[in-house]
Amino acid sequence: MNYTAIDGIRTVEDLKAEKNQPVGGGDLDRNAFLRLFTTQLQNQNPLDPMKNEAFVAQLAQFSTLEATYAMSDSLGNFVNSQQSERMLRGSSLLGKQIFAPGVAMEQRGGEALEGVVRIKESYDNLKLNVVNADTGELVNQMELGPQTAGDFEFTWNGGNFDGDAAPAGNYRFQAIGSLGKESVEVPVLTQS
Repeated sequence: MNYTAIDGIRTVEDLKAEKNQPVGGGDLDRNAFLRLFTTQLQNQNPLDPMKNEAFVAQLAQFSTLEATYAMSDSLGNFVNSQQSERMLRGSSLLGKQIFAPGVAMEQRGGEALEGVVRIKESYDNLKLNVVNADTGELVNQMELGPQTAGDFEFTWNGGNFDGDAAPAGNYRFQAIGSLGKESVEVPVLTQS
């Protein structure tokens, strides 16, 4: 049996489908909020006007919405500028050697390695230990004597305690500063 549609008559299924469809865009933007708010004020019952508390609450909601939009825009601009600055800073390091703390360096058998000891105070004696980064074995130790505050550049010739070339591998440096009977570890920066 065929049914023909009659204008103005809808089935229950049509009404259910309409009920589940979102009306408008879903979220209200600031212009829609202002239109709704002014329409509400224009059409209020003059014998029972909107209470002051409700009016102030709606104005507070609007000002919160505006502040949120402004903060979102500002935060987006800040993030974009930080990303640009980070990329510019990183690009300035391309092709350059940098020194970083605690980085193990690869030595290809008898090759000299360089670094910097960052001395923050004067020491009676400064010792530089060369340690195999893989095994933790002490390979060599250099007595650097008394040192004053500042950066002390050093070069390890790649030799062990016996003066022979240390095997190829990864090595790290450890500086120990002595002041009287007290010893402290001093930061070492190596090329990376």
